[in-house]
Amino acid sequence: MATAGAPRRFCRCACFCSENLYVARYGLHVRFRGEQQLRRDYGPILRSRGCVGPEDFQQLLEELEQEVERRQRLGQESAARKALIASSYHPARPEIYSSLQDVALAPGFLAAAEYSTVPGADLQGLLQRLETVSGAAT
Repeated sequence: MATAGAPRRFCRCACFCSENLYVARYGLHVRFRGEQQLRRDYGPILRSRGCVGPEDFQQLLEELEQEVERRQRLGQESAARKALIASSYHPARPEIYSSLQDVALAPGFLAAAEYSTVPGADLQGLLQRLETVSGAAT
């Protein structure tokens, strides 16, 4: 569990940058690990869908490389946005965030939260303390 002030580590699947890249023009999801792999695995189907000339293939390569680069930057860009928001956001009503009192919470919620901390609390007991708000059976 992360402690306050410790940087949080985010991970992504290694395949995120190379798998399931969608090429709308050819209506195809591809795995992309390089030009040779793309030609070997998708050459025939790409040709059947209109990628026939060297210019078509070169344009496809550039698009896939750009998408891989975009995906690789996502984590850094997200961290930069988070830092910008953290440095510039000032809540209009900070007391809402710093002094949330039990009186501001619904009694049913408080009862359910309190029950969940009791040793031996179980799902059935918790469900008895909650109001059903949908028609779905549980």
